[in-house]
Amino acid sequence: MITDTAMKKRLSNILALFMMVLAGLSLTSCNDGEDLNTDQYGNDIALNSFGPSPVLRGGTLFFYGSNLDQISEVRLPGADPITSISVLASGAHSQISIQVPAEKCDTGIVTLITAKGGTIKTLTPVTYREDIRVDGFFVGSEGNYVGNVGDVLTVKGDYLNLLHGIIFAENDTVTEDAFVSHDRYTIQVIIPEGARTGKLTLTDLAASPAEIRTDSVLMVNLPTVASLSPETAKAGQTITIGGTALTQIASVKLSGATVADSNFLSQTAQSLSFALPEQVSDGEVTLVTKSGVSISAGSITTVVPTDLKAAPSPVKNGNEITISGKDLDLVTGIAFPNASGVLKSVSGTKIVAVVPEQAQDGDISLTLANGKSVTVAYTLVKPSVTGCTPASLMAGSTVIIRGTDLDLVSSVTFPGESAQSVSEFSAQNASAIGLTVPSAAVGTGFTLNLRNGTSVTIESGLTIQAATDPSVGAINPSGATAGSTITISGKNFDGVENVYIGTYKVIKYSARTSTEIVCQVPASAAAGTYNLTLVGFDGTRYDGGKFEVIPAEINILACCVNQGDRSVVMNFPLPITWDDSGRFRIQNNVTPSLKDMKLIAGQSKMSFYKSGSGQIQVNDGNWTAFTTLADWNGTESVLEMVLTQDMIDWITGAKNDGWSNSAFIIQGNGVTISKITITP
Repeated sequence: MITDTAMKKRLSNILALFMMVLAGLSLTSCNDGEDLNTDQYGNDIALNSFGPSPVLRGGTLFFYGSNLDQISEVRLPGADPITSISVLASGAHSQISIQVPAEKCDTGIVTLITAKGGTIKTLTPVTYREDIRVDGFFVGSEGNYVGNVGDVLTVKGDYLNLLHGIIFAENDTVTEDAFVSHDRYTIQVIIPEGARTGKLTLTDLAASPAEIRTDSVLMVNLPTVASLSPETAKAGQTITIGGTALTQIASVKLSGATVADSNFLSQTAQSLSFALPEQVSDGEVTLVTKSGVSISAGSITTVVPTDLKAAPSPVKNGNEITISGKDLDLVTGIAFPNASGVLKSVSGTKIVAVVPEQAQDGDISLTLANGKSVTVAYTLVKPSVTGCTPASLMAGSTVIIRGTDLDLVSSVTFPGESAQSVSEFSAQNASAIGLTVPSAAVGTGFTLNLRNGTSVTIESGLTIQAATDPSVGAINPSGATAGSTITISGKNFDGVENVYIGTYKVIKYSARTSTEIVCQVPASAAAGTYNLTLVGFDGTRYDGGKFEVIPAEINILACCVNQGDRSVVMNFPLPITWDDSGRFRIQNNVTPSLKDMKLIAGQSKMSFYKSGSGQIQVNDGNWTAFTTLADWNGTESVLEMVLTQDMIDWITGAKNDGWSNSAFIIQGNGVTISKITITP
């Protein structure tokens, strides 16, 4: 059994052995192992080494050398002179020690003062080991971990003077210049507005910082909400929220908008207020603290216009309409059935707008900036017919329709084997419309077609007798290329001798009956829209309506020659390439001569009939690219290019490369061209 005395002796031996190891391994030499006698008084006082370095602040610092028992004072940089010196060994192999101050000592050269006033200085500086320790924190009194923004938080420990910042949970660092107090054992800081519940992190703010995180959690009390007023509000109205700690609020989130604290009308710990943005709609109100915590504050219902009435009713398209009611100053937009509208004036009790020409009966929709909308019913004025002059007539005759609001009419449809519509009037105002009844019309009544897309049926008032003159009911198709066959349907064609399309006389007929003429559009007819005219045997001319001669495509494959040898005409279908095996020139001086075509910039076009997916690059004769036509999905059978004036100049030869008569150079990849056409 080991006695206390034996135990103490063993511990003493272990300590002595530790100090020997420390002296041999941890001490800092002043002269690389050789004694250095700097005693100017000749007492053979020398310092060989000292340590440990770094030494713990408040710990023991040892010095080894000769006759160090004659040292009367030790001076550490930044500290008061130390005269309390322990002599551990005397003579040629002496040892002394001092207690390093816990504070006010800096890194640097140590100076030893002999009893006779001599000085001995270390060759290397003393450094310090500072074991930072955080014992804990509290708010107000020991053991309290709960605080409010603005309360003073105290951190206790050791070497806290080496820490220069405190990071509150998910908040920016509070640096020491904002500390209430700061020394080795204590840091006091005000809990910032951005702080939230969580552990604290203390940092030295170095480039690679040393950080210490507390074991305990600081509970930061959040703001509370006691009231929200008003809960039903109008845009622009002041909203007030009551509660506690509301200075922590950074913003208020609403449905459709967020109000930052910089836009608050007022803000104290007990209340905050703001103007309700016009974009806000019904929904939750959420307070967001400066630390990013969201707090529910209730909900808001936004005001919409009420007690709405529209006048006049009915109202005429193109006239002003006035809508009265409450809170109409919230309205930012107006829409009518089948048409959007424009607000002419807006006030709290009245808005004015013009009824669009295309508007139809139904409900007018008023929209607000927050996306809400309200409606108000209205009706439109409709044309009425008081009579026709004459009331009975033969088809092809002129009639005057009399009534009210007839300026709303865009066309009139008359009965017949097929409906006959007239949109070109000889005269029109609010009280009358003058027009010619189509020759193919027959029956009683007619229909007024209004500009807003609706119609008014007039059952009586006009009786139309079948015409004995030739009349055209339909042309099928209504447009065709020169040389194409068309069918003209109608009645009384027995009296027709000739048919003209514009000034072009039809000379080829496939069939002729009293109700149908099948003929060919004159091959010489130029593209354009013409009047179709029926000419009787007595020379009387009868209008047959409009007919369009559509430009015909001209196949130009014969103009396509080899890029390298222009005497070789390309064979189609042709897979095009970026090299001479599949690229080619389009010449303007071979048959059909491109130079003779009557082309119109922005209207005439070139068409490439193709298969496959890829691209076709069109260049002028000097290799300058006009455009690249692409179909990467392979879904198109034709790629079209509308001709510009620059392209036409190359086609007609107004521009050229000076030697080849090339209008275009075609290249590309991925597609096979089967035909190329130009449509004038």
